[in-house]
Amino acid sequence: MNYSKYSKILSFRYEAIIVAMSLLFICTKSSLCDENVRLNFIDDIPVMNSMKIEPKLSFGFDSPSGRIIILIATSNDSRESIEKFYSEVMPQLGWKISGKQYHRGEEKFEFISSNNLKGLIWRLSITPLTTP
Repeated sequence: MNYSKYSKILSFRYEAIIVAMSLLFICTKSSLCDENVRLNFIDDIPVMNSMKIEPKLSFGFDSPSGRIIILIATSNDSRESIEKFYSEVMPQLGWKISGKQYHRGEEKFEFISSNNLKGLIWRLSITPLTTP
């Protein structure tokens, strides 16, 4: 009997349970739930409800050194509000803050803003800690 197929299924179910438990923990421990905010994810990146993702500028792929996910978003929220959101959510999902980045395993998460004529543009990314 080929047990590797079953171990992959069990591993996927285990990861799904961990994600569900993390979301439950976020909802019970975060001030986000006091405001009745639903947490949305795009490719493992939490996205504020007020953010509008620019699909033509966003992408994700697996590289030899790990996955690379880049989301470009706009929002009318203040920089402080967005920083507060990620400082509350990311640690609850297992990310540890290190300067202006969050690290988990062999990956880093960053959110960087730029100004344009219409306001702030945000780049949300998950990339490998090291690149060859």
